[in-house]
Amino acid sequence: MLNENVKPSNVFPTTAIVLAGGLGTRLRAAVADRPKVLAQAAGQPFLKYILNLLVSQRIRQVVLCVSYQAEKVREFAGDGRAWGLQISYSQDETPLGTGGALRKASAYIGSPFFALNGDTLFLVDLSALWLAHCSSHALATVALLPVQDGSARGCVTLGENGKITSFDEKPPATGLALVSGGVYVLEPGALDSLPTGQPASIEREIFPRLAAKGQLAGQVQPAYFVDIGTPESLLAFEQDLVGGLIRL
Repeated sequence: MLNENVKPSNVFPTTAIVLAGGLGTRLRAAVADRPKVLAQAAGQPFLKYILNLLVSQRIRQVVLCVSYQAEKVREFAGDGRAWGLQISYSQDETPLGTGGALRKASAYIGSPFFALNGDTLFLVDLSALWLAHCSSHALATVALLPVQDGSARGCVTLGENGKITSFDEKPPATGLALVSGGVYVLEPGALDSLPTGQPASIEREIFPRLAAKGQLAGQVQPAYFVDIGTPESLLAFEQDLVGGLIRL
């Protein structure tokens, strides 16, 4: 049955919101003088690889959610012309969490949009994610990553109809687990339950509510993924770049 809150559209979204306000507490040795999204990998800020990925997949407008050392992010990314993008900024004066930051940044976006974490890189096919979202009639669709051990990230349960039935669950005893890759499609109404300016986590608070209402879908994409949350993972990403495992 079609969800009354969603009007299916065949128009691919060209707007993405990137959560770029993280401090990088665990990464402090590598980002002592800069925000987490500007951590260096193979001589380039991590944010550059995210923007390269977005522009390669038909994204044209990017909103960067900034907070800690926001001026350095603005200095690096500017208005986006270096990538052929239109970049704007949504600045949080107080911590709003992922859900609160997305709620604020999307206040004037009247159509579906992509959203993604600024400290992870998941080489998803955005067109495939969008098609899955259109067919699901959900308010939000999450790109899911299959992993051997989901204990560190929290797992989701995906039903046969493509709907996520539970979020942030314990991993299965055996076999692959499914976790969020930090890339989403969101309808304008997906965050309506959260008052503007109220802190919230999208994965711990918003998504479980949507899942309980049958309004959250998921699509599995076994693509390259990295989380630069620690010096070790940042180094591993740099080695993948230098070794030619990924090219962005």
